[in-house]
Amino acid sequence: MKKASITEITDDEKLVLNDKPLPFTKLLSYAGPLDYTLMAFASLGSIIHGLAQPLGYLLLGKAIDAFGNNIHDDVGMVKALKKVIPFVWYMAFATFPAGIIEVGGWMYASERQVTRLRLAYLKAVLKQEIGAFDTELTNGKIITGISNHMSIIQDAIGEKLGHFLSCLATFVTGVIIAFISCWEVSLLTLLVVPMILMIGATYTKKMNSISATKANYLAEATTMVEQTVSQIRTVFAFVGENSATQYFSECMQRQLIISKGEALLKGVGTGLFQTVTFCSWALIVWIGAIVVVAKRAQGGDVIAAVMSILFGAISITYAAPDMQIFNQARAAGKEVFEVIDRKSAISYDSKGEKLEKINGNIEIRDVYFAYPSRQEKMILQGFSLCIPAGKVVALVGSSGCGKSTIISLVPRFYDPEKGEVLVDNHNVKDLDIKFLRENIGAVSQEPALFSGTIKDNMLVGNKDADDDMIQRASTMANSHTFISQLPNQYLTDVGQRGVQLSGGQKQRIAIARAILKNPPILLLDEATSALDSESEKLVQDALETAMKGRTVILIAHRMSTIVNADMIVVVQNGQVTDTGTHSNLLQTSKFYNNLFSMQNISTESESSSVNPIKETEIVNKHVSEQVGLYGTPTETNKLIEDTPKKDQKDESEKKDIFFRIWFGLNNREFIKIGVGSCAAAFSGISKPIFGFFIITIGVAYYKDNAKEKVGWYSLLFSGIGLLSLFSQTLQHYLYGVIGEKAMTNLRQALYSAVLRNELAWFDKPENSVGSLTSRIINETSTVKTIISDRMAVIVQCISSILIATIVSLIVNWRMGLVAWAVMPCHFIGGLIQAKSAKGFSGDTTAAHSEVVALASESATNIRTVASFCHEEHVLKRAKLSLDRPLQISRKQSLWYGFIQGVSLCLWNIAHAVALWYSTVLVEKHQASFENGIRAYQIFSLTVPSITELWTLIPTVISAVNVLTPVFQALDRKTEIEPDEPENPACKKIVGEIEFQHIHFSYPLRPEVKILDNFTLRIEAGSNVALVGPSGAGKSSVLALLLRFYVPSDGVILIDGRDITHYNLRNLRKQIGLVQQEPLLFSCSIRANICYGTETASESEIIEVSKEANIHEFVSNLPDGYDTVVGEKGCQLSGGQKQRIAIARTLLKKPAIMLLDEATSALDAESERAVVSAMESINRNGINGIQSTQITVAHRLSTVVHSDTIVVMEKGKVVEMGTHSSLVAVSDGVYSRFYNIQNMK
Repeated sequence: MKKASITEITDDEKLVLNDKPLPFTKLLSYAGPLDYTLMAFASLGSIIHGLAQPLGYLLLGKAIDAFGNNIHDDVGMVKALKKVIPFVWYMAFATFPAGIIEVGGWMYASERQVTRLRLAYLKAVLKQEIGAFDTELTNGKIITGISNHMSIIQDAIGEKLGHFLSCLATFVTGVIIAFISCWEVSLLTLLVVPMILMIGATYTKKMNSISATKANYLAEATTMVEQTVSQIRTVFAFVGENSATQYFSECMQRQLIISKGEALLKGVGTGLFQTVTFCSWALIVWIGAIVVVAKRAQGGDVIAAVMSILFGAISITYAAPDMQIFNQARAAGKEVFEVIDRKSAISYDSKGEKLEKINGNIEIRDVYFAYPSRQEKMILQGFSLCIPAGKVVALVGSSGCGKSTIISLVPRFYDPEKGEVLVDNHNVKDLDIKFLRENIGAVSQEPALFSGTIKDNMLVGNKDADDDMIQRASTMANSHTFISQLPNQYLTDVGQRGVQLSGGQKQRIAIARAILKNPPILLLDEATSALDSESEKLVQDALETAMKGRTVILIAHRMSTIVNADMIVVVQNGQVTDTGTHSNLLQTSKFYNNLFSMQNISTESESSSVNPIKETEIVNKHVSEQVGLYGTPTETNKLIEDTPKKDQKDESEKKDIFFRIWFGLNNREFIKIGVGSCAAAFSGISKPIFGFFIITIGVAYYKDNAKEKVGWYSLLFSGIGLLSLFSQTLQHYLYGVIGEKAMTNLRQALYSAVLRNELAWFDKPENSVGSLTSRIINETSTVKTIISDRMAVIVQCISSILIATIVSLIVNWRMGLVAWAVMPCHFIGGLIQAKSAKGFSGDTTAAHSEVVALASESATNIRTVASFCHEEHVLKRAKLSLDRPLQISRKQSLWYGFIQGVSLCLWNIAHAVALWYSTVLVEKHQASFENGIRAYQIFSLTVPSITELWTLIPTVISAVNVLTPVFQALDRKTEIEPDEPENPACKKIVGEIEFQHIHFSYPLRPEVKILDNFTLRIEAGSNVALVGPSGAGKSSVLALLLRFYVPSDGVILIDGRDITHYNLRNLRKQIGLVQQEPLLFSCSIRANICYGTETASESEIIEVSKEANIHEFVSNLPDGYDTVVGEKGCQLSGGQKQRIAIARTLLKKPAIMLLDEATSALDAESERAVVSAMESINRNGINGIQSTQITVAHRLSTVVHSDTIVVMEKGKVVEMGTHSSLVAVSDGVYSRFYNIQNMK
C-alpha cells in the first residue's frame, strides 16, 4: 500500500510540473545574433510608435495653453501656436522610419526563428520510437504542432510582441505625461481606470464561459453532420434522414437558448462599460475645474493629463488580445517543446555495432511484450522462435495473437519488455539502428507511398539507384508493364498517399521499393489481403520472385499464400504452439487443420497466368467499380477538373441573397430589428459628443465660473452614459437574438435540403464531406455575423458619421471642410493600424502548406519512414520547402514596414495640418480658436467610425458571396425525390427482382459504360451471387436497386412493379445493405443496431444480435449494449463491426438483403463468424421469412453455396449457374477465377 501511495505522490508531482506554464523567453530560444539585433531595433521602433499619441495630446494641451494665456490677444495667441506646430511635424517625420523598422524587424526575425523551430520539431518527431505514435503523437497532434502551433508562436514573437510594446509605451508615456501635467487629475484617473478594466475583465470572463459551452454544442452538431454526410449511403439505405434532422434541430435549439443569454450579456457588458467610462470622464473633468480654479494647474495641462491617461488606458485594452495570443503561444509552445525535448526510447540516430554483413539468422528468445497504448494486455507471452538464414517462415493464428507484433520487433520498432530479439546472434538493441533497418525490407497490408513520382517512391528503397536498377526491380515486382503504359511512365505523380493508383499497383510499387533495397531479411505482413483475385495473383507472383535467397517472415490470412513456406509457425495467445511444413501441420495441429478447412484451399499449385493486356484493362476499369457504393475515387478529380459548374446564378439572384439572410423571420422579429436599429443610432452619438465637449471644457477652464460651467457639462456626460446602458443593451440583445434565430433557421433548412439530394450529388468533388460540413456549420454562421455583429455596428457608424459631419460644419464650416480634406490621412492610417493590430503576415499556415503536408505524410507513414531510414531525406525536403517562405518573408517584411511607416506619418501630418489651419483661421479672424479646434476634434475622433464602416461593408459583401453556394444548395431540386409518389405505405414487398436492359454510367463519368444492356431476373427468396473482375459493375447493380442512381436506359422491377413507382423511403426500409467497410456511428452498440428502426424492443435487439453472432461478445463487455463504439466504430475490430452492421440490417426485417464484399477485409476467424451468421440467416430466413439475397464477393469460397452465381464482365452477364455447373466450363470466366484462387 505504501508503495502505491508513493507512486501517486510522484504522479501528482509530475502533474504539477506538467501544468507549469512555459516561460515566454523559451519561445525565443531559436533566435540567433542577427535575430536579437533585428528585435532590438524593432523594439526601438515600437517604442517611438507608442510615444507618438501621448506626445500628440501633450502638444494639444500646449496649444490650449497658448489660447488660454493669450485669451484676449490674438497676435500673441498665433505666435504661441506657431511655436507648437513644428513639434507636430517633427513627430510625423520621426514615426516614418520607426514604423519601417518596427514591422520589418519583428516580421523577419520571427520567420527566421520559426523556420528553425519547425525543422527542430519535425526532426524530434522523426526521432521518436513507433510506440510514441501509438499513444502521444497522434497524426492530428503533429499536424497541429507544425502548422497551427507554429503560426501562433510566430504571431506572438513577431508582430504581436511589437504591437504590445507600442501599446505599453503609449500607456507608460501617457501616465508620465499626465503626472507631469497635473498629478491630482492623474491620480484620480488611475483610480478610475482599474474599475473600467475590471468591468472589461469580468465581461470577458463571462463571455468566454458562454462561448465555451456554445462551442461544445456546436462541436456535437458538427460531428453529427460530418458523420451523417460521410456515411450518407448508410443513412439513405436505413432511411435515417428524419432522425438525423431531428437530432440536429435539438442541438440547434440548445444553442439558441444559450445565445439569448450571450446577447443580453454582451448588451449589458458593453452598455455598462460606456456608462462607467462617461461617468468617470464627468468626475475627472469636474475635479480638473477645481484644480484650475485653485491655480494648481493650467487648463491645457488638465486636458493633456486626461487625454494622455485615457488613451493610454485604451491602448492597454488594445494590448489585451496580444496578451491572449502570448498565453496561447505559451500553451502551443509547451506542446511543441514537449515533443522537441522528449527523449526517445529508440531513436533513428542512436549509434551501435555494425556487422560486416547480415546473413539473416533470426532468433526470438522468450519474449514478453505489450503495446505502449495497451500495457495491461500482454500480446507476447514467452514467445520463442529460431529462423535460419534464407528460409521462408509463415506465421498463422487468429487475430490478436501477436503475429504482426513479431514483424515490429525484428526492425526494432518496439523493444520487448522481457527477452531478446537476435539477428545473426547479436541483440538488435546492440546493433546500429540504421544499419539494422537498412538490412530489413518490409511490405505491409496497406502500402504506404509518398506524394511525388513513382520514381521518387522507388528511390526511397535505395536513393543511389539508377534507372536500370529501378526498371529491374519493377520487372521483378511485376509492375513494369503497367508503369510503362502510363503517359509519364516512372515520372507519373502518384498523388497524396498514392491515391492515383489502384491497391494492386501500389502494392507492387511497394514490393519493387523493397527489392531495390536488396535486404537479406524480408518481412511481409498481409501483403495481398485487401486485393481482388487478379491483383492478388500478380502481387503474389511478384512476392515469390522477391523472396528468393532471403530470410522471409510472412503473415497471411489467406492460406493459399503460405502453403509453400519452408516452415509454418502456429501462434496462439502470444506463444508458438506448433511449427512444421504445411503437410506436417495438417496431421499434427488441430488449430491449423481447422484454419485450413475454413478456407477450403487445395494444395495443388495450379499454374495460372494473367494476361498483361487483361491486367491493364482491370487497372483502367478499377475506378468504375470503386464508385458503386463507396463514393467517388480521387482519380475522377482529374476528369472533372475542367467541367464547368452547372448551377450558375445571375447577378439579380446574388443581390437577392442579402434579403434572404433574414431567413425564416416573422413580422414581430422585423419590428425588433427596427427597435434595435434606433438604439444603435443613439449609441452612435458618444464619439462626436466627446470630441465636442472635451475641447469645450478645455476652453471653459479659462473662462469665468469655470467650476459651474464644467459641472453642467459633467452632468450631461453622466446622463449620456446612463442612456448608453439602455441603448447598448437593446441594440446588442435584439440584433444578437435575431441573428442567431436566422442562422438556426437557415442551418436546419439547409441540412434537410442536403439530405434530400440524390447520391450522385454527393459524389461531386465540391460536395465532399468537409465542404458540406463547412457549408452547413461554418458558412451559415455568416448570417449571424452579418446580422448580430455587422448590421448593428454599421447603423452605429453611419449615425456617428452623420452627427459628426453636421455638428462639425455647424461649428465652423471652413474647418469642417478641411477636416474632411485630411480625412484620407486618418482613414488610410486607421485602416493600416487596424491591419497592424491583427498582424500583416496573417495566418502563415498556407505559406508553409508544403512542410505541413510533408510532416503529415511522414507521421502517417512513420513505419515506412523508419523502415527505409528515410528521416534525413524528409528533413532535407522540409528544409528546401521552408527556404521559399523565408525569402518571401524578407520582401514582405520590408514592404509592410514601409506601409506602417507611411500610416503613422499620415496620421500626424493630419494633426499638423489641422493645428496650422486653426492658427490661420484665428489670424484671419475667420474663427475663434475654440471653434476651429472643436470642429476638427469632433471629426478626428469620429474617423475610426469611417474606417470601421469601410472595413465592415466589404465583409458583408464577401459574406453574401460565401452564402451563394449555401442558397444554391438550399434551392436545388433533387433528381431522385425521396417522398414521391406520396402514396400511403405499400404492403410488404415479396422480393422478386428483375433488371430489364439496363444501361448505366456514373454521372461524373458518362463516357465510361458501367452496365451495358444488363438483364437479370431473381426469384423471391433466392440467394444470388454476383462475381467478376473489378469494374464489371457488380456494386453498381446494388446501388441501382437502392435507387442511389438512375439508369440511363432500362427498367428495374420489384414484384413486377417499376421501382420508380414505389415511395423511395418505404422501398429502402424493406431493403437491407451490408457494405465492405462496415460504417458505424459514434454512439452505443444499441443505438447502432437500432439505427433506422428506432422503435425496436430490447428483445428484438437481442434476437438479431444472436442471429448475427454478436450477442455473446456484446454481453461480455462491461457496459453491454450501452458500450460506445467510438468514431466510425474504432473501438471494435472489423469482424465485430461487420456483425453489428448485419444485426442492424436484420432488425429492419428486409425482404431483400444486399451484401457487398461483406467479408473481404476480415481475417479468417472473423470471416468464418460473419459467414456462419449469414448462412444461418439463409437457412432460417429473417423471422422465419426467406429473404431475397444478392451477394457481391471476390472470394469465391463465400459464394459457392449460392442458388445462382451470376458472372459479370464489362457490365454484362456472361455466365450464370450453380458453382458446380460453372466450374465445369473449363474456358469460362468463373472457371478462370476458380483456378486463380486454387479452390477445390
